[in-house]
Amino acid sequence: MSEQDIQANDVLLLLEKHEAECNLRYQAINDKLVSQSKTLDTLDMRMWGIAGLIIATFVAEKFV
Repeated sequence: MSEQDIQANDVLLLLEKHEAECNLRYQAINDKLVSQSKTLDTLDMRMWGIAGLIIATFVAEKFV
């Protein structure tokens, strides 16, 4: 089949197949982003904890 023999229905079928593959890809990307968001939330809490520890150290040093 040459390029000129492709009918509108063939193009529609190819486009639908392409869209289905893209949807799977986008879903996988979204799942990874959700997973990384949870990891970033954990890291954020750790950083706040370290910041608090640093501030507490400076405050404690003033009283010693």
